[in-house]
Amino acid sequence: MEKKARVICSAVGFLGLLSAVLGFAAEAKRETASDACKYDGSTPAWGLGLAAALTLMVAQIIISITGCFCCRRHSYLSNSNRRLAIICFVISW
Repeated sequence: MEKKARVICSAVGFLGLLSAVLGFAAEAKRETASDACKYDGSTPAWGLGLAAALTLMVAQIIISITGCFCCRRHSYLSNSNRRLAIICFVISW
């Protein structure tokens, strides 16, 4: 893999991992049923969930803007691997 692809994969991988961590943190901070009656909007779950969604969206935008480097035609990729990469890319959106 070329250096640019490694940097992009690392950045997107980090953002995906950060999104997962923020999502799990939001789930841990959510309100319980007993707290619903006295809701005052101070729970951090909404903010954590929003941050998780935004980091995931940024990762998707980075992949979309830079292009799917694994989907470009290279001599070492078979058609079936290329097709699978394109299908995974489309499903990810």
